[in-house]
Amino acid sequence: MLSGAEKTALLLLLLEEPEAAALLARLDPAEVELVGRAMLSVADASPATIDALLDEVLAIARETVAVGEGPPTVRGLFGRALGEDRAGGMIERLGEEARAPLFERLQWLEPHAIASLLDGEHPQAQAVVLAQMPGERAAKVLARLPKDVQPDLVRRVATLGPVSPHALEALDQALADRIAVARPRQPVSNLGGMKRAADLINMAGLDEDVALQALSAADPTAAEVLAETLFTFADLAMLDDRALQSVLRTLEAELLIPALRAAPDDLRARLLAAMPQRAAQALEDEMDNRGPVKIEEAQTAQKQIAAAARRLAADGAISLPGKGPAYV
Repeated sequence: MLSGAEKTALLLLLLEEPEAAALLARLDPAEVELVGRAMLSVADASPATIDALLDEVLAIARETVAVGEGPPTVRGLFGRALGEDRAGGMIERLGEEARAPLFERLQWLEPHAIASLLDGEHPQAQAVVLAQMPGERAAKVLARLPKDVQPDLVRRVATLGPVSPHALEALDQALADRIAVARPRQPVSNLGGMKRAADLINMAGLDEDVALQALSAADPTAAEVLAETLFTFADLAMLDDRALQSVLRTLEAELLIPALRAAPDDLRARLLAAMPQRAAQALEDEMDNRGPVKIEEAQTAQKQIAAAARRLAADGAISLPGKGPAYV
């Protein structure tokens, strides 16, 4: 049994290209994507399936009469009959249903492209565009705008009052002109990155110190980020007891408390077990009395603990996973 998208896709494949293109142009972006995916699965449909589809289409056609395309047809007829100025006034009286949909071009752009398009627009104009979009799509666009302007845009959307149709149409046209001049590009695929570099070092058996020194010579900050990717707080679970005890001896309780509050239960238990019993109990009591900890504070503490482990490994005091013994 074919789905609706598959029936549409198969019918378009049976038509000549100009006719198929004309029908496809009437679909919205989500429908085009759905039908495009369906085309990949119905390209080898059997003759019996095609016959059944054509019979269904003919049965529907006998009961259907098309009388136009809604708002575009109304606007075209009024424009030719009355002239643009008088037609515009009549369209205003007919209301929203007679107007062409606003910001329709934005439906065809990805959120990152819309954010790029809005960059440089007045915040109130940005808020108007966000308010015109479905909630989930608007949220994705907002997330790609600069973080320092996001709270203000949310405030503007929340307090947005009525906007005149003329102002909306002017903004719609301004954005359309910008799209025509320089259509936003799709993002370049992220083929690299720190995680990929760390995977290469780990899987190829490269010496981490040599790799980090080479990167540090070109970009010290990137070298620090890569070091964090190579050995993280979670990797403490792979240390042997002696190495874990060496790391813990260098740490203050003020650093351990937030880090352990956000740690997985098994890792927290492992770290507490590596401490003297009295110290571990005192630390647990302090965590209970301290209350909730901000996740940012916990993540910062965990990074500092991982950095402490890396420093001990650099000094030869411990051996990190994947390296040879640094002590006897």
